[in-house]
Parts: sequence; structure tokens; C-alpha cells
Amino acid sequence: MRRFAPVALALGVLAAVGPPVAAGPLAAAAVERVLPFVVDDYAKALAEARAQKLPLFIEAWAPW
Repeated sequence: MRRFAPVALALGVLAAVGPPVAAGPLAAAAVERVLPFVVDDYAKALAEARAQKLPLFIEAWAPW
């Protein structure tokens, strides 16, 4: 339980502070470069990510 306390404290502080707020022209450019969400078509998603030179995020889950 003693090992859990610092982790819980750190997560609480991060949750209270919130995400960093990006400002400026770089932030606006980053928002414009977003891949659309593609359902069940890995080849299409990979091709779009490579064409725009952006990373590909794959969401997976299971009902266990």
C-alpha cells in the first residue's frame, strides 16, 4: 500500500492541473492535421497515415 500512495498522489495532481494548453501557430497547424477515424479497414488507415506522415493510433478492446 505504501508504493501505491505516491502514484495515486501524482495522478491526482496531474488530474487537478489538467492537460497543457497549446497556443500559437504550431498548435493550430497540429489541429488541422488529424486523421479521420477509420473503422475495420487497416489498409486504408495505414495508407492515409503514411500519405500524411502521421502516426497511426489503433484502438482495441475486449469485453472481458
